[in-house]
Amino acid sequence: MTSFTLLLCGIVALSTLAFPTQNSVLFDFTTCSQSEIDAWREVSDTVRKPGMSKAVLALQTTRVYQRAVMFAVINPQPNGAGFAGMQTAMPSSASSHVSSTGLRLQVRGQGELKYWKVVLTDKDQVGTNRTDYEQKFKLQKISDREFETVDLDFANFGAYRRGRPVKDAPPLDLAKTGTFGFQTFGGVYDGYKQKGTGSLEIDSVEFY
Repeated sequence: MTSFTLLLCGIVALSTLAFPTQNSVLFDFTTCSQSEIDAWREVSDTVRKPGMSKAVLALQTTRVYQRAVMFAVINPQPNGAGFAGMQTAMPSSASSHVSSTGLRLQVRGQGELKYWKVVLTDKDQVGTNRTDYEQKFKLQKISDREFETVDLDFANFGAYRRGRPVKDAPPLDLAKTGTFGFQTFGGVYDGYKQKGTGSLEIDSVEFY
């Protein structure tokens, strides 16, 4: 094998690692249409009488780039209860990635809200007093207003109902997932609290 062939193989291998294939992308907000954004709906604490929080997902399109932006305001109760989120149907292609390790987010946060989560809901739980599979994450570069990569291992998704862990729940099964959502929250059951306004800019969500 020539040196040129070895070099070419190395370049191909590196490009495969650095740039995921289109088949691995769950949501690509850099190319999506407005109708795809319109398919997202708000799921915030205003579904309950005391709720006062709000979330909106918008498509930001400039002459240079396009991405989705989730704007949120958390007006928590005195104990920290409060949440604001957006949700959409899980693409049917997700079921072909049940052997993937997790989800990779390309995001940037700004504002007062450092803590966010991804919420996955089984098809038979959608629209009910439901059990969700959730994983929280803290934005590490929010002070620098820089984009960051967030990896969420499927093994670390836990079952919750109204913010409380569900004991003896089966592990997440991607083949059963009916909806995908982003959410920020007040932290009623956490060791930290947050309130105020913030945004999450999202380029993509992909499998890894």
